Amino acid sequence: MKKVAKIWSQEADLTQAVEPVVDRFNEMVDVPILQGRLLENVSVKEGTTNRIRHGLGRKLRGWIVVRQPVQQILFSDDQATNKKESEELWLYVWTGSTTATYTVNLWVF
Repeated sequence: MKKVAKIWSQEADLTQAVEPVVDRFNEMVDVPILQGRLLENVSVKEGTTNRIRHGLGRKLRGWIVVRQPVQQILFSDDQATNKKESEELWLYVWTGSTTATYTVNLWVF
């Protein structure tokens, strides 16, 4: 989302009504979590670092699992060693199984 320019009108009442709406919208645009995208049906394999292209065009600020097939999956990112942070999320998955593959949805921002 991009910020909206102020809207000015010769009608003072219209300008006064619209200005706070534009100001609140522009404040929301600056919230990092809203500057993300949903990655659906991402296949992740347990016991390995999964390299997931996030498509943000910038360094990843965070991620949230928004759908997973089983309750007890532990996720941890390997971003500390990731040389491609502007392109990929490196995600490690563990459930206690050794070779399972799962499909998850992630919100990346």
